Amino acid sequence: MRELWGSPDVWNVKKSYVDIAAKIGVDEETVRNRVKHLRDTGFLLGYRLVPNPVLLGRTFANISIEFDDAESKKAAIPRLTRIEGVINIGSTYDRSVFVTLLANQDLDLYKLVADAGVKGEVSSSPELGLRTTTFRMTGLDWEIVSLLLRNAERKLDEIAQQLRVSTRTVKRRLNMMMKEAAIFTMPMVDLSKTEGISYRLRVESEEGKKSQVEKLVASKIGNIIFRASDSQNGSVFGFNGANVAEGSDILEWVRHQSGVKSASMTIAERVVYVFDWIESEVDKRAKMIAITETSAARKMQQTVATRTVAELSLRPNLGRGIVPGSDSPVAST
Repeated sequence: MRELWGSPDVWNVKKSYVDIAAKIGVDEETVRNRVKHLRDTGFLLGYRLVPNPVLLGRTFANISIEFDDAESKKAAIPRLTRIEGVINIGSTYDRSVFVTLLANQDLDLYKLVADAGVKGEVSSSPELGLRTTTFRMTGLDWEIVSLLLRNAERKLDEIAQQLRVSTRTVKRRLNMMMKEAAIFTMPMVDLSKTEGISYRLRVESEEGKKSQVEKLVASKIGNIIFRASDSQNGSVFGFNGANVAEGSDILEWVRHQSGVKSASMTIAERVVYVFDWIESEVDKRAKMIAITETSAARKMQQTVATRTVAELSLRPNLGRGIVPGSDSPVAST
């Protein structure tokens, strides 16, 4: 699962099984069978597409909210889905949720949560350290993205037919967007179908020791699903364990490692995927650029037409021996 997460340079939604096999040291058939198993069990639901937040004038952010009790948490989740910028909400078996959103850089995330009527202890880590991009999106690019937001595995010929362009054009534009980190693909999972227990481990490292600590933790946990940076010294690891005792042992081991300032662990319950806001933002940009491109095309056509008329208006005068800009005829030879 960890290797299926991310942005391949060539549009294929899923990274090449050959590349994944080489990276984790198994054969291609093993990778293919494991992915098939994840799908057959219902754990791997599919893939979603997310545009780079820079293209929306935003940044990836994580919010952790701890509630007084489980009922308060349950009641808060529907409200959190309506917050501008939210793309998913991870709920744990304790009283916490972890919210991922595309946030304005100067936004007060604590006020954002309070304004949504959600009461809880909020902590945030605004930067995730993902690649930025300077890619210039066209109207067609945004239209392609809009059709892949909920299902990044849609057939390209279907998208091409809907947008009235060639399949080759769709694939070429997607390859360019992926190569320039304009878009990312993310797997969607059903944690209730996982084999074992899904853990979320957060580690705070001492200053300058983060890289060292991450390597130690990764070597201890063999089946990491994802790894991310949630602050300058903070790291988050997602992994599956056989039982609660295994998770407790790993947490205790991590806390005693050199360079570790603190560590905490929660058991993941479910993930709520949110699409409404991001769909509206992408649709808005597709329409806005389409209008701009149409206006620019019209201006170009008008300019060309004006020049053509001007040129044609001169030709009869020259034929009659009239000097442009003069009312007097000139002698013809």
